[in-house]
Amino acid sequence: MKVKWSFLLIGLMIIAVVASTLAGCAPKAAAGVKMGVLCPLTGVISAYGQEQKNATEMAVAEINAKGGILGRKITITLEDDEKKPELAASMTQKLINSNVDVIIGGMSSSETMAGGPIANAKQVIMISPWSTNPKAAEGDWVFRACFSDAFQGRIQARFIADNLKSKRPAQLLDVGDDGSKGQGEVVAATLKELGVPLIATESYATGDRDFKAQLTKIKALKPDSLDTPNYYGEVALIRVQMKELGFDVPMVGGDGVDSGDFFTIAGAAAKGMMITTHYSPEDPRPVVQEFRKKYVAKYGKTPDSTAALSYDAVYLYKMAVEKANTWDKNKIRVALAGLKDVTSLVTAPTFSMDETGTGIKSLAIVEAGADGAWHFKAVVNP
Repeated sequence: MKVKWSFLLIGLMIIAVVASTLAGCAPKAAAGVKMGVLCPLTGVISAYGQEQKNATEMAVAEINAKGGILGRKITITLEDDEKKPELAASMTQKLINSNVDVIIGGMSSSETMAGGPIANAKQVIMISPWSTNPKAAEGDWVFRACFSDAFQGRIQARFIADNLKSKRPAQLLDVGDDGSKGQGEVVAATLKELGVPLIATESYATGDRDFKAQLTKIKALKPDSLDTPNYYGEVALIRVQMKELGFDVPMVGGDGVDSGDFFTIAGAAAKGMMITTHYSPEDPRPVVQEFRKKYVAKYGKTPDSTAALSYDAVYLYKMAVEKANTWDKNKIRVALAGLKDVTSLVTAPTFSMDETGTGIKSLAIVEAGADGAWHFKAVVNP
């Protein structure tokens, strides 16, 4: 009997080993893709966080409906960082601890500059939709679907000098925010190169709501344009307070103003504001109009550039995995870094990833109309 039991135990052990081996060799399609989304669902740019959430979920639903990526369906884990660098860092670590395959985010430069080094150290791919600070894509594992302010700031400055014919430009920015500061520095340096240096640079602290002291100082110097590379909430209030002070000069901003909430806050004062941004929903390209149609049908509003960039960021990851044709994360990273001449994105007729992990792509210039919407003026190619 003892011999028979020995043979039975040996048989059971062999079956267990074979089962384990077969499980290890089985297709991994059922494993799924864990996508972390780092976004500011609350805080000063919560409108952008909601756009990011909406567009990411829409892209993932589309991809899953068509079978996923290499047969794997995507699941999303959302973390709210409130646009606070310290929270962005801790939420990035939390997502990595949950074994995500990729992080879509952070949204702003300050979020990505806080979370990016952690993702890079842990070798987890991070694709920011909208971080334009030149330093926001540092590290081999951090990428962005957007252009850099090294490009945007130059175009903004050239628009001020060449299109507005400004000879006495001034600037008001948030020096405590990486996105505002980085963009403002490029604008200032480019204007100086063009022979029309800023006659004044005033600043404020993140969260301020009264800008009349700074605007009064700038107005006294008689500028003929005002550059405000800030976010929609502050810029809308600056616009209103300018009008209240009788300070009426052309005003130019960047992609941080590209939100429907700008019109809600600024009201009638919004009209005439001009910004550089990532796309226009009025762009006639079929991919843009199809995206807009689907987004409006699903969420009942026209998508802002942060929505379009978030949608593109998800698809960039899909392209990279399919190009690599493997789930080896290092090979996916290499494939993402090597994407060239992509023509299927919403935010660019053509897109290539440069050596820093930054998108080489066109920029749109739009103007605020009296109807509470941004209107397409031009596309500027890199």
